[in-house]
Amino acid sequence: MANYTGARCPVCEKKFTDNDDIVVCPICGAPHHRSCYQQLGHCALDELHIKGHTWQPSQEDSQQEQQGGTSCPCCGANNPASGIFCQICGAPIKGPSACTHRPADGWQDLRAAASAAYNSAFGGLSPEEEIEGVSARDIALYIGSNSRYFLPRFKQLSLRGGVSPNLAAFFFNFLYFFYRKMYLVGGLLLGLFLLAQLPTLVALPEYMVYVYENIEIILKGINPAPFTPTQYIWAYSAIKIARIILFASGFTMSLFGNRVYMSHVLNRIRRIRAACTAPDGAFDDTHYTETLARRGKTSRLAVILCAVGVFLVIYIACEVVAAIVYNQTI
Repeated sequence: MANYTGARCPVCEKKFTDNDDIVVCPICGAPHHRSCYQQLGHCALDELHIKGHTWQPSQEDSQQEQQGGTSCPCCGANNPASGIFCQICGAPIKGPSACTHRPADGWQDLRAAASAAYNSAFGGLSPEEEIEGVSARDIALYIGSNSRYFLPRFKQLSLRGGVSPNLAAFFFNFLYFFYRKMYLVGGLLLGLFLLAQLPTLVALPEYMVYVYENIEIILKGINPAPFTPTQYIWAYSAIKIARIILFASGFTMSLFGNRVYMSHVLNRIRRIRAACTAPDGAFDDTHYTETLARRGKTSRLAVILCAVGVFLVIYIACEVVAAIVYNQTI
């Protein structure tokens, strides 16, 4: 665990102290106050990831750290240069026995907390740990800022299988999969959604005529005669079936959405790695890193375009229904 005491948080620009709760970006290694990272929602140096940027303390901070003392090899706390034992955890600072001596009570908790500050960015995994042959570092780079949520779930799914609930996939359905750049799955769900609206569009004109003919009674607060369909009777039964199908598809995606996303991410990473490997076996890691960051993450533009497209389709359908109702009532 590196010693970040004296370095500056890239969000608030305040120097870290020994008591600060620090998390580290899984991509570039930049330390942040946990509250700053959570407030921003991603690494403050996110734009530099595609260039392969790796965080390093500023020259000023490094000089101040050197002047201020020595870093403990166990817990990372800053100590006077003349010190022999760490003032925080009690471990020896210098010599071959450094960090092999069992220090004072509480050292193990401090060291565990230090490790947790780093590993929390990976959801408890180490960067080198692999999931079906792909490192957590590569997966985190492809997923982006929310990797700490997906990594432990991917690990559990790869080891134990089963299901992993995803409420976003249930509530946002096809929009969620477009957001995660799973365009094939999103397109299939979008097609199912539009297909499920057809029975409603078929039955809607007759019902709108009924509303138009009884609008005065309805506005007076009087209940009109019950609506009894006479046309396209099948459509009214199909509406109920369509609703059940949409709910079932959303519920299924909520259970298997993380598994589908894991398969998508791992397959994409493998393809990118293969594309960055020359026939002679030479591997271009810089191009590989840049490609992961560029092709991964999320797409708000895809969500906006999809939502606008659905709105236009529904708007045109409503105009057609309105024209049919108008022709039937004049």
